[in-house]
Amino acid sequence: MTDEFPLAPGVPMHLLTERGLNEAFLDLVVQQRRSELPVVVRRDGQLARLLVEELVPEITRARNRITELTREIAKYERSPFSLNETPE
Repeated sequence: MTDEFPLAPGVPMHLLTERGLNEAFLDLVVQQRRSELPVVVRRDGQLARLLVEELVPEITRARNRITELTREIAKYERSPFSLNETPE
């Protein structure tokens, strides 16, 4: 996980934002595991206080989504053109 928001000209902001939110969730999980406090999440339309060990589906989903987003972002970072340029 990164400590700083990356400068990425030409990369759509929604991809960077979603990846950042998922990384922040995983950071929260690490902190809550250390402090042994429950996390409040919404499951089935209800708020629930769960221990980190009970968040396996959400943790897996966040990790998978970070991987997908990182791949998508890499496509833009390798492109020699910005989103506003047309190749000759």
